[in-house]
Amino acid sequence: LVRARLVLRLRWLWFSRTDPERAWQGLDLQFSNNERTLFSASTYMTIGNGLNALFWEDRWLNGQSVGELMPMLYSCITK
Repeated sequence: LVRARLVLRLRWLWFSRTDPERAWQGLDLQFSNNERTLFSASTYMTIGNGLNALFWEDRWLNGQSVGELMPMLYSCITK
């Protein structure tokens, strides 16, 4: 049951990025750091036009995020 919950929540994260018309899109879903870390480790972002990219969190610089590459700078931004 724990794994099923995790898979469902990761799927919500995926659809929030790929399908903005989903029914839960307007909800303020909260995801744990573990869920976000697993999602980030399992996916990558192609910037394209930049509308769906999260500049600080998405791994778009040689497989790493700006936050991972520059943690001191990342700690200074408001989240």
